[in-house]
Amino acid sequence: MSEIETNEIKISEMIRQLRTDKGISQEMLADVCNVSMQAVSKWENGQSCPDISFLPLIAEYFGVSTDYLLTGKNHAPGNPDNNILSSLSEQELKDDVLYIVQYRNGKVLDKKQWNTEHQENRDTVINIQFDEEFSRLQSGFHVEVWGNVDITSPDTNMNLSAGGNVNCSGNVQGNVSAGASINCSTVEGNASAGCNVTCDTIEGCTSAGCSVSCSTIEGDVSAGTISCDTIKGSAKARTYIEYKNN
Repeated sequence: MSEIETNEIKISEMIRQLRTDKGISQEMLADVCNVSMQAVSKWENGQSCPDISFLPLIAEYFGVSTDYLLTGKNHAPGNPDNNILSSLSEQELKDDVLYIVQYRNGKVLDKKQWNTEHQENRDTVINIQFDEEFSRLQSGFHVEVWGNVDITSPDTNMNLSAGGNVNCSGNVQGNVSAGASINCSTVEGNASAGCNVTCDTIEGCTSAGCSVSCSTIEGDVSAGTISCDTIKGSAKARTYIEYKNN
């Protein structure tokens, strides 16, 4: 395979991936480039390559460098911090939330993009350590992680949400939500997970797409399977409920 053929395949893959990540149709991209939708379809299928004059326009529209468009690698010049800030400006951010994000391939990986990443990339864990002074000064703040998170901290008064798994070494004095699983010592608020919840104590309500395994839950519980010592609210399971102290 020639170098030109290889580059055409790389460009087709990159255009298709960037368009999908941005959540736009081939027709919308065609309007941006002032070409037909059939032309964009041919680009993405590797049947043709965009004219070189289109590359800066396509790269600017998707917020990447032309090098990244051609090779899949980020070689953008300038201060990386400026690239991060530019990417973040495209996200819907709230002033009272501390965002922990991943920066990959020249762009911030937002929540939607993280969910469409290859499995090996979704398995990446972000390790965070909050010291005692920070936890005390930032009482009641909200942390949102676009991926998996492993938090090492003393008791922290915060609400925590993550797109993937949440692992905590200390107590979370707030609500915790995860797209995948939660594994913490104590959650003093509510806990909600797409898959499993494993904790010693949860002082609020708990819901999980798969299973809940805890010592004590002070509120209501809803999951596929439930295995707990004590539940002080109502419990609803699709499969079974097991009281471990029986």
